[in-house]
Amino acid sequence: MRPFTLNVTCCFCFLLMVDFVFAQKNDTLQFYIDLPFIEYPYNFKAEFPTASMDQSVQLSKSFYFATHFGIELFGKRHLGKNGDVWSKVIMSIVDFAPIPFSNTWLHEEYHRSILSLYEIESRNTFWSNSVRGVKDEDLVHFKLDNPSALVREATAGSEGNLEFVLAIEKDVFFNEVTTWNYGLYWGNYLVNSFYLFGSTQKGSKPLVKFKNSENENILKRDANGYDPINATYDLFNPFISYTERGTHPSGIGVDRYVEFNDLSEEAQGFLNNQFKLSLLNFIDLNLLGIDELGTKTKFNFSMRHHMTSFGFMVGGNVFFKNKKLGGIFSPKIYRNENNSFLGLEIELRNNWGMIRLAGWQQPSNQLFYDTNKKLGGFLQVQFSPPFKKFLPYIDLSLKSDGWLAANPYLENNFTVKVGGRMKFKNK
Repeated sequence: MRPFTLNVTCCFCFLLMVDFVFAQKNDTLQFYIDLPFIEYPYNFKAEFPTASMDQSVQLSKSFYFATHFGIELFGKRHLGKNGDVWSKVIMSIVDFAPIPFSNTWLHEEYHRSILSLYEIESRNTFWSNSVRGVKDEDLVHFKLDNPSALVREATAGSEGNLEFVLAIEKDVFFNEVTTWNYGLYWGNYLVNSFYLFGSTQKGSKPLVKFKNSENENILKRDANGYDPINATYDLFNPFISYTERGTHPSGIGVDRYVEFNDLSEEAQGFLNNQFKLSLLNFIDLNLLGIDELGTKTKFNFSMRHHMTSFGFMVGGNVFFKNKKLGGIFSPKIYRNENNSFLGLEIELRNNWGMIRLAGWQQPSNQLFYDTNKKLGGFLQVQFSPPFKKFLPYIDLSLKSDGWLAANPYLENNFTVKVGGRMKFKNK
C-alpha cells in the first residue's frame, strides 16, 4: 500500500512546474508497444497467476507510451499555440491516475508477483493503492518458511516503480523513443522518496487511523500497510513469528501494519538511512531533460538505490552507444547489517539482440544478519531480428541464488520469454 494523498499532491504541484521547463517540441513521435506473450516457468508455475515483474513493466510502459503519444498529438492539433505545454500537463495528471496498467497497478503487481510465486492468492486493488485478498495464515506460513522472501515482497512495489523508470530510459536511449516521459521519471522518484520519508515519521497517525477504520473482514486488508516499515520490521526480526505483531484493532486476525514506533532504535535508524539513500535516485541526467550526451559515442548516467531482501543496494548505470554497439555498465554495492558486498552488471546490445551478464557477492542466506557471503551470477541472451514494424524476440536467462532487481526469484532459475514489439511513428 502507498500513502498517496499527500505524496501525489506534493509531486503533482512540482510536476506542473517541471512541465513548463521541459515543454520542448518534438515533431517526430516514435514509441513501441510490447507484447510479452509467454514467460516460462512463471506463467505456468504460479497457482494464482499474475503478470510477472518483466511483463508488468512492459505492459505499463506500453500503456504510457501509447497514451502520451495520443495526448501529445491531440494537444498539437486541438489545443492551440500552447497545446504542446497543456498536453504535458494532461499527461502528468494521467501519470498519477490509479487505472489499469498505471504506476499504481504496476506497484501492486510487483507485490503480487512474489505472493503468487509462493502460491499465495491476492487481488490487485490499484484504485485503493493496495493488495488485498490475502489470508493471515498464508502470511504466517510465508514468514516461517521464507523470511527473506517476505521482506522482498514488501519492498517489491517500490522496486517495480524504479525499474519501470529504468526500462523507459533504456527505450529512450537505445530505441529512440521520443514520447514525453519526464513526468513519469520525476513522479516515480518523488513518490518513492516521499513514501520512505512518510514511513519514518513517529506517531504513524495516518496508519493508525487507517487500520482502526477496517472491519473484521481480513480479506479487505492490505498485505503490507506501509511497505518500508513492514519490510524493515521483518528484516530485523526474521525468526519472530508473524503473529507476534499482535491482534488487529477489530479483534479479528493479525495486526499486519507495523508502525514506526514498533521498530527498534537500530531499525528506525536503518529506515531513516533508506530515505536518505533514496535521494541518490535523483542523480539521473534524464530528470534534467538530457537523454544523451556526446557525438560519435553517446552516453548517459544515473544512480539507483533499492531496499532488498537482506538490506539494500546502491549502484550506478553508465549508458553508452555508437552506430554498431550499445550497452550499460553497472557497478553495485550490496549491504546488510555489517557487511558490504560487490557486484557488477554489463549489458551489450546491437540490432540483433542483447546479452546481459551480472556477477555478485551477497549474504549467503539472503538475511540481514548473515556474516558469510556467497558468489552468484546471471546470464541473459535475447535474440530479436531487426524487422521494420514488428520485432519478435526470444529471451533466455539463467540465474543463481541471489537478489536481482526485476527478477522475482531469490533461488536459482532458468527462464524463457517469448514476445514481440510493435513500432509506431507519426510520420
